[in-house]
Amino acid sequence: MKLNKKYFFLMSHDETMEPIVDFRVNLLNLIIIVIASVVILIALTTLIIAFTPLREYIPGYTDTSLQREVYVLNRRADSIQNELHRKDIYFNNLKLIVEGYDFSNDSVQNDIYAPMASFDIDTIEIRKSSQDSALRAEFENANFYNLHASGNLVNTHHFGVSNFFTPLTGIVTQPYDPKNRHFGIDVAAKENQVIKATLDGTVIFSSWTPDYGYTIGIQHENNYFSTYKHNSTLLKKEGDFVKAGEAIAIVGESGALTTGPHLHFELWHNGTSVNPQEYIDFEKGEN
Repeated sequence: MKLNKKYFFLMSHDETMEPIVDFRVNLLNLIIIVIASVVILIALTTLIIAFTPLREYIPGYTDTSLQREVYVLNRRADSIQNELHRKDIYFNNLKLIVEGYDFSNDSVQNDIYAPMASFDIDTIEIRKSSQDSALRAEFENANFYNLHASGNLVNTHHFGVSNFFTPLTGIVTQPYDPKNRHFGIDVAAKENQVIKATLDGTVIFSSWTPDYGYTIGIQHENNYFSTYKHNSTLLKKEGDFVKAGEAIAIVGESGALTTGPHLHFELWHNGTSVNPQEYIDFEKGEN
């Protein structure tokens, strides 16, 4: 048969005719060698695709773990975008607070407090439990003997903050009156006195406004926000971190809505103005 017929292959030098390579093979062996080589090549390719990262370079083949990571990253990106939107609304509202904006205007953004809109405050019933009374007694007794609560630091029972620093000592000439849109108090003092931060926090507003002159606003922990208006000079800029009692401004009478050197001080909690005199004693503190 022709398949068993042997062939002799010889490779020799062109000039000397000296043999370099020679071997004998028949057609059947040649076919077997070619088929075995193809099978081995296919097997190696399959192993590489199945067990090495090279499979990711094949068009149409994707890694399941990669898809999972992309999904998780997309979820995180959406969460970050939503949180940034909420922060933008929050800081815009704080800026409006500093500038004395009319909060009866519908354009004020309240999206960050939207979850509270469904609650009927009048239906809330406040009850005291024995555990609550015991906790309050323990907290009050602990603060009663706290030596750090003296001097400029005034002790308070408001949840989340135990001590407020007196920003400025003076006479309160106009008290807190939210019904007449006076969301803070006016403290008369001598010109060029130092105004101090009431709590630790970060300065998020430090600029000039037409009505309130040089104004500085500080964001504190537990959603407290303090505003200091009508200053003659600002000692801190936006982004600065200040400690309670640190000098932040100088008393003045800048802005259109002023009749003499004084500090207009506002304190806000969770986006709502509160009476600063319930937290701080402005007339008995010492600077």
